[in-house]
Amino acid sequence: MQNLDEQIKKIKGPVLIFGAGGFVGFNLLQKLLSVRKDVFGVFSDPSKNWRLKKKTTSPRYVVKCDIGDRGALSGLISRIKPQAVFNLAAYGAYSTQKDIDNIYQTNFNSTYVLIEEVKKYGFSAYVHAGSQSEYGFNCTAPSEDEELIPDSHYAVSKTADYYLLKHYGKIEKLPVVHLRLYSVYGLWEEPNRLIPTLIREARKGKLPKFVDPDISRDFVNVEDASEAFIRTAVILASDPAKGGVTPESNNDSESRYALRATRSRQAGMTKKILKRAIVLSDSEWIHYDKLYGEAFNVCTGKKTTIRKLAYLAKKLFNIKEEPKFGSMKNREWDLKDWYGNPKKINNQLDWKAKTSLESGLEKLFLL
Repeated sequence: MQNLDEQIKKIKGPVLIFGAGGFVGFNLLQKLLSVRKDVFGVFSDPSKNWRLKKKTTSPRYVVKCDIGDRGALSGLISRIKPQAVFNLAAYGAYSTQKDIDNIYQTNFNSTYVLIEEVKKYGFSAYVHAGSQSEYGFNCTAPSEDEELIPDSHYAVSKTADYYLLKHYGKIEKLPVVHLRLYSVYGLWEEPNRLIPTLIREARKGKLPKFVDPDISRDFVNVEDASEAFIRTAVILASDPAKGGVTPESNNDSESRYALRATRSRQAGMTKKILKRAIVLSDSEWIHYDKLYGEAFNVCTGKKTTIRKLAYLAKKLFNIKEEPKFGSMKNREWDLKDWYGNPKKINNQLDWKAKTSLESGLEKLFLL
């Protein structure tokens, strides 16, 4: 696989990132801007965004737009005409976000409007941020085709997004993919979240309050999560069937073979995916859209209980005190045996989480 900077260069631009003011969206924006300058982050109100206040970002790449305002959204799309769209706009993921109308307006209605708007001008890749919460009670290493049992309005809205994207991908043949994010942590995360609180207390030689020790998570570093978005956009935009050459216009099988190999290498595919791309039959070559409308788990596949996290921090940062489990109330959606299954994304997108929880925590501690 090509290095990340080379992959970023291969995304077709302009690039538009919705939810750029949020945790993962802000990281993705900064990563893309470090390599290219046709990237625009969409913020509901840039003047109030704490991340922008701490990280200097040229106003040239910052766009103010309420994703729930169809007129403003339509104007933005017609002005920029993005080729790649990352939609990480969301509401309801945190326990303080309880406005049900806003949950469905932000997470579902605006998604429908956004895709309808970008359809007018054509696009190469639309990558949507879904959630592990879509699985709900079916939370133990589920594959993407297993039953979804959402247990909150937020989870229901994200599940609805998945089926909406499945329609656009499978029925309308649009290059859209749904990424189900697990417990992402890292730089620019909200300060009151578990990992930032843990690191802040660890610097004082202490441990924070913890919920039930058997509650578990599948922790994914934000740098790995950002790479999953980038990787998905590259593969969607570099589909070997694109470029105006099909079996009907080129009957030379040897030339088709060479073309598939070349385009696949340009997409940064490894030998495993390259082999799959080269051996496509003519019918598959015309309809190389199997990724369209698919969902992928962005996870490590590793179960980390709160107990394990606490004792890992105690060891890494030489903390003397013992963890106080149950000193913090469980959240409504906290579950035991909550972790993902990364097999599909490993095989089909050639993505794998690289950052261990130990190294991720150590890096944050040293910032």
